[in-house]
Formats: sequence, structure tokens, C-alpha cells
Amino acid sequence: MKTDIFIREYSEKLKCEKASLFIGSGISRKSGYANWKDILRECAEEINLNVDKESDLITLAEFYVKGKQRTKIDQTIASYFKDKNGEPSETHRILSTFPVKSIWTTNYDTLIERSLTKADITYSVVTDDESYVSLDPAAKVKVHKIHGDVKTPSRCVITRRDYEKFEETHDIVLSELKGEMCTNSFLFLGYSFSDIDIQHILSKIRLIYNDDHPQRHYCIMEKIRKENCDDEDDFLYKENRQNHYINDMQSYGLNVVLVDSYNEIESILKEISIRVHLKDVLVSGAYEELNSLSRNRISPFTTTLAKKLIEENFRIITGYGKNLGSDIVAGAFLGCCNAGIQPKDFNENVVLCPFPYKLPESSDRTSIYTSLRENMISKTKISIFICGEKYAKSSKSTINSPGVLEEYKISKEQGNLIIPLATTGGAAMEIWDIEQKESSPSSQLEGFQKLGSEVNPEELVNIVMSLIQEYSKKYN
Repeated sequence: MKTDIFIREYSEKLKCEKASLFIGSGISRKSGYANWKDILRECAEEINLNVDKESDLITLAEFYVKGKQRTKIDQTIASYFKDKNGEPSETHRILSTFPVKSIWTTNYDTLIERSLTKADITYSVVTDDESYVSLDPAAKVKVHKIHGDVKTPSRCVITRRDYEKFEETHDIVLSELKGEMCTNSFLFLGYSFSDIDIQHILSKIRLIYNDDHPQRHYCIMEKIRKENCDDEDDFLYKENRQNHYINDMQSYGLNVVLVDSYNEIESILKEISIRVHLKDVLVSGAYEELNSLSRNRISPFTTTLAKKLIEENFRIITGYGKNLGSDIVAGAFLGCCNAGIQPKDFNENVVLCPFPYKLPESSDRTSIYTSLRENMISKTKISIFICGEKYAKSSKSTINSPGVLEEYKISKEQGNLIIPLATTGGAAMEIWDIEQKESSPSSQLEGFQKLGSEVNPEELVNIVMSLIQEYSKKYN
């Protein structure tokens, strides 16, 4: 399948909450975790076998357990997959922005859970049928770790006997997988044609469907490369085998997207995230007690803009800056009420992220604020900056808000469209100057220059909407 077709199709499935993820060991290896051969290397040596000569590692694990019991394997799993041995990657961070309700994985590590925690997303873990007893119904995401979890290594699926008992211990899990694959489109990540564990999962899926697939599913796979082969004949053989494997994947309802390198996955996922969150807008800013500028320009502009964004089906995410927060709420409320025959639900169209300002000044407070800002901005692709002033007790005057400038920095690093309303003053003017000097992609859009001169609230709203429209064209 062509990459652009996949991106468009899967993005649409995500937007209507009809998508799921299935994550394999390749994603964990980017974080430094071991593969199956590394896990079983010492065990193989103990029974006088060479793991590099073995193709069936499931049977190898079974040989070891029968001869030496399972303790060594359990200890190895616990040791290799400790949290301190690896941190969630940028890929994990991007995936945490996907609006999925279900993630499936064959990995033992806790990278998925830790990335969800960092994104402030609640989750519940399912490892086998017994897990449903303690399932949290309020969790936003269900993480299915169908081969087990590092926290309970003795129950991890790794030996041939474990796989033979799989249907008995995972009957409810497999039923849920069957139902979800009928309603959702799955994206398989971190698997290659040589992965052993995926063979068993796919065989279950084939039996479930009997070649009749109600949904299109996707798998991103790395092409066979000459530099990874022994010689030309080895390359041609492996390339031919991969082609056969790709054709075979079709019988599971899986459409393969080939990439030259797994490094491309990150950029593909980023574009999907942009498409999914193209209607999610950060409105950042604050202003002090009402003066003529605030009263005549900032307040009415903010209210009008918020109303327009809601009417145009955008979702507003804001940290509820001083004074500005009330203007946003007022405008968004009007936008929801003016939505026609069926008023819009305010809570579905506006996300308020107020900061705990009464926390005592400390380094912890700083890190908490940064984390809150990162989580808030991670689900947006457009950032609008209005004024951004803060009263400084030390100088008894207003300064450009450090918080707004940090939100700009995070937005910039994430690749958001930057829309600073320079004529509202404060941090917004500073941000506009920076974008101009750097000749940033945002500053190259038609209308950006006008943000530094236009003062009429209605005209400013039109400029903002035209910038968003121009930015969005390439993703439509």
C-alpha cells in the first residue's frame, strides 16, 4: 500500500474512534530493550545450544524449562525489562496522542503504560482472562499485554507449552480481539517478517476470519536492504521471501506499507497525528487588569475568535490564562449555543487546563507546570498566542509571561502552526518577532505579516482563520 493512502485512511479511522494499535518488539528495541535472542542466550548456553543457530525460539525456551525449570527465564525477563533499562521513545510519545481506546502488544515491558502516564491518560492492563476481574471501567485506554507483563514474569507467554495453553487462558481476550478487529482498523507496528511471536497471533486471526475481513488493517514493515545481507544472492532470496510474506499478510486482512528504514515510522506517525489533531487549537495568553488596549481589543477579539473556532468545528484547548480564560469561555459558550438546531456540547469542544497557581514556588512546581503544558499542547497542531503579560512584583510592572513563552517553545518544537497576535502586545509580540527573524514556515504563510499591524478584532479573526485554512490545505 502507498504510504499516503495509508496515512489518509488510518487518520480518518482515528478521527472517528474506529482505530486500534498492535505494538511489537521493534518499538521497544528503539528504547534499548532486548530481543528474544538476547533474553534466551544464557539459557541456551546452559543446555549447550547456540541461540544464533536457532530459528524456533519458542521450542528453545521449552527445551530449557524441561531441563532446568523456568526460574532462570523468569529472572531474565524481570532483569531485562526493568523500567530503568529503557525510556519511552518519541514514537511512544506520538502514539500517546492517538485517540485510541485500545492498545494490544506482545511486549513485556511497561513503555506503553509509562508513555500514557506521562500524557496524563488513564489506562487499565489486561494480560489474560483473569485480568478482567480487576479492570478499571473508568480508564480511557485498555492495554492488552497478551504475552504477559514484566511484573509477573512467571505468567509470561514464552515457551511452547505457554502457547499451547494460550487459548485456554486467553479465551475472553481472543474474543475481544475478534470483535475489535471486526469494528476497528488495526495498525501493527514494530513487527518484521522474521518475528516469531507474530506468527502465532496472525494464525489466530486467520482462523477467526476465515479469509473474510470486515475491516482494513495495516502493518508498516522495513524493506530488505542489501547492506544487511551477506551477498547479492542472499539479498534476492530474502527480498523474494519478504514479497511472499507480504502476499500472505493479505490473507489476514493486513495491508503492508514498506519503508526504507524504521526511522521513517516516526515521520509517518507525526503526519497522522497532525491530521488527527488538525482541528485542535491551543489558545495561549493572559493579560493584567483591564486597560484601554485590553478593553477595546484583546477581550472582544478573544471572545469573537473563540466563538468562530467553535462554529467552524474546532476544539479549543487552553490553560485558562488570567482574564483571557473568561473571554475564551464566553466566546466558546456563544459558539456552542449558536450551532443551529442542535447546540454543541461545551465540554466536548473546549478543554480547560487550569494551573495550580497556589503551589509553593519550587523546582517541583516548575517541572509540574512544564509537564502540564506538554500534555496540553501534545494534542494540538495549531497554537494561537494572545498578549501574554504578567505582573512582576519585583519591578511593579508587567513583563512578557514566561509561561506563554514556554508554551510557544513546546509548540515550536512539536511543529505546530504558530499564530502570534503581535498587536495585542506582550509575549505575542515577542513571538511574532522571533518567527519573522527566523523566517519560520508559519511566517511564510500569506497573512502572517498582517498580525503585526492589524488592530480591528473582526479583521484579526479573519486573518487567523485564513492562516489556519492555508495551513490545513496540504492535509486535506
